[in-house]
Amino acid sequence: MSFALLCSAAPVMTAAAGQAALQEPAGESPLSLEQVKERLAKPPAPRLTPSQPVQLRPTFRSRVEQKAFVLTLEEELHKEFDLTEFQRQSAQWRSQCCGLDLGWVFRSIEKALDERKLRKTREQIARELAELLAARKAEAAAVK
Repeated sequence: MSFALLCSAAPVMTAAAGQAALQEPAGESPLSLEQVKERLAKPPAPRLTPSQPVQLRPTFRSRVEQKAFVLTLEEELHKEFDLTEFQRQSAQWRSQCCGLDLGWVFRSIEKALDERKLRKTREQIARELAELLAARKAEAAAVK
């Protein structure tokens, strides 16, 4: 409902409520001042009090379980630097000369690829120089 509609409907509703209050049923009379005074003069209702004190027992139990969110320095160092079972086994084999050092294998392959690239570059330079010299000789022979 929009605000403008609500504001325009408010006086109509207030007027209707006022008219309803004026037109009370004929059978019931409004509360008179005398009736109010009589009710105030009556003593208050008696309070209910137990004969013995009530022992209240808790109906629930609560407990907080906290876990450490931050590792201690020692735990962090172990996490970073302790070897796994596979790493320990590999180190043991290497120390007994039974394992294969994959780092050495990869370095050897990389070195062989670099040497091949260098050799191919030198061969291309030599080929291009030979072609250049042959073109110069052919040009010199054509000029004579």
